[in-house]
Amino acid sequence: MLTLVEPGPQLWERFISGAVKAEEHASSILRRWSRAVALGAKAEGPSHSEGVSDAELRSRREVLTGRCVDALQLVSRLATETSASAFRAVLTDAEGVVVLARGGAGASLHSADTSRLVEGARWAEGTRGTNAIGTAIAEGEPVAVVGRAHLEERNHGLVCYAAPIRDPFGELVAVLDVSGAVTQANPLLEALVLASAHAAEQSLRLRSYEEMLVGGRSGLEARIASSASLLVEAPGVVRQVSTDAAARLGLPPSSVMGRPVEDVLALSWSALVEAALSGKPCRVSGMRIHPVPHFDARGRPLALAVSVERDLAPARAADPLPRSFDTLLGSDPALEDAKQRAARVARSPLPVLLLAETGTGKELLARALHEASGNASGPFLALNCGAMPAGLLEAELFGYAPGAFTGALAAGSKGKLGAADGGTLFLDEVGEMPEPLQALLLRVLDEGQYFRLGETRPRESRFRLISATCRELPALVEAGKFRRDLYYRIRGAVLSLPPLRRRTDKTELSHALVEKLAREQGREVPSMSPETERLIETHTWPGNVRELKSALAHALALAGEGEPLAPEHLPEDVVEPRDTGVMNEGSGRKAAEARALREAMAAANGNLSEAARRLGVARSTLYRMLSRHGLA
Repeated sequence: MLTLVEPGPQLWERFISGAVKAEEHASSILRRWSRAVALGAKAEGPSHSEGVSDAELRSRREVLTGRCVDALQLVSRLATETSASAFRAVLTDAEGVVVLARGGAGASLHSADTSRLVEGARWAEGTRGTNAIGTAIAEGEPVAVVGRAHLEERNHGLVCYAAPIRDPFGELVAVLDVSGAVTQANPLLEALVLASAHAAEQSLRLRSYEEMLVGGRSGLEARIASSASLLVEAPGVVRQVSTDAAARLGLPPSSVMGRPVEDVLALSWSALVEAALSGKPCRVSGMRIHPVPHFDARGRPLALAVSVERDLAPARAADPLPRSFDTLLGSDPALEDAKQRAARVARSPLPVLLLAETGTGKELLARALHEASGNASGPFLALNCGAMPAGLLEAELFGYAPGAFTGALAAGSKGKLGAADGGTLFLDEVGEMPEPLQALLLRVLDEGQYFRLGETRPRESRFRLISATCRELPALVEAGKFRRDLYYRIRGAVLSLPPLRRRTDKTELSHALVEKLAREQGREVPSMSPETERLIETHTWPGNVRELKSALAHALALAGEGEPLAPEHLPEDVVEPRDTGVMNEGSGRKAAEARALREAMAAANGNLSEAARRLGVARSTLYRMLSRHGLA
């Protein structure tokens, strides 16, 4: 629930007088006050009684109770449950007009009447400013507004908790609210309003089933359970899966229930509805998918009964790679194989573990996976687990409550976990994560819940996890430095990227990078001398593609307009011959890392910051690498 807490005692006065300080303009409450004022709201309230006539109120009530038949019972029950705190329960329609109001007593009732928490009153933001009802409509989510966070001065003595009620298709039907004296604020009321709104939505959905099918939802669920089928409800959530269907999909039933259908079948809700209306099956990963629609009383597809059969049709040629993988430049066979494998797992719900050296393009591959997945419409958040101390890493990952520690933002932070809800979280250098955080991350992955620092209320986040490391995680597991259960939890699909020294397309990649860099700078794309190409082919590139790109940017900066890139334009460590020989591939990743460390330290003349930059890692990670290889 979005909570608008009381601001400082002078902020409201400065806002009304137009004397807000520059540093205060980013405040979330100021943004919402400004939005309400732009819609026509005033701090002193409307100039005249804003409400509807008795006839219009009766009409609106009939429409709402016709759609939400339990409305009166819902509001009355909520008023009874909050009677000890003298709160008033109200139900508004989708436009913020109060159609039902119950409860409140004594001073609280007087305050509610003074604030016009009465039937027929309008509580949209444009009329009553920032308030729980109007702001819940504007924001599309549950809202709590405490005391002076209200725009109207007469409402500064109230605390209000409101939650939207939506029909099965996501259309706003009503808003449920409880309001009372701010001195009686109680987080339990927030939970009560949310639970009541959820119950109302479930009632709407069940009623739609009863209108749609003989036997209602329970009858349909019984038919689903007796066949290899899934029940998918609008707007695309798997509500039930039979044991046979889960077995054919190769997934445990618990990993399917409640998930977006795109994560399970790699088909969107709209694609399934289109297939259902056309009567044609879909083919997905060796399966034939038969969706059968079930419509509500208004002719909208409320649910799909989706049967799953093994596809005996001949295999067809592989689909071309999604465009998101175009960012990984080059034609090296190992790279192409990695992209093909990544594209195949992108649409699955599996977590992904990327094993590759620093600078090979792990984040590019992670972004490509995200953009080709069912979570593409959600956010992509990246966090380097080796780039900060443990305490800061925990705050960055899990977020924190306002004032949780010295230096914390006054508004708190939702953290990467909260921000990644509905999208993808990319944890680079996951092998560097401190063990206490490993346990907390495992809980999030298993239960979908976590706690912000300084809070006792659990929060939820659903995201696709992509982890990456250049460490040998199995060795860390055996050494007791990485949790075994977390390792098997994040090791869903394992992908790797080749180091640049093993790639066969270094010259092709170099030309592509130069073209990209030149176009970004608005320059003519220069050619490259044969000697430069030879140096690029023979250099060992301990920093991989990141180092190559940096070297080419260096060359482009030193070369004149239209002048070919020559060896003298490259960094000295690329040009100077080295008696390093060819790396022994049998020595493994540990030897490769040690060699890269020695080369980077030599090139940086012992400067740790420069060596870390060349390797593309944080200084804290460099310290650990040096210690690990006895080079400290």
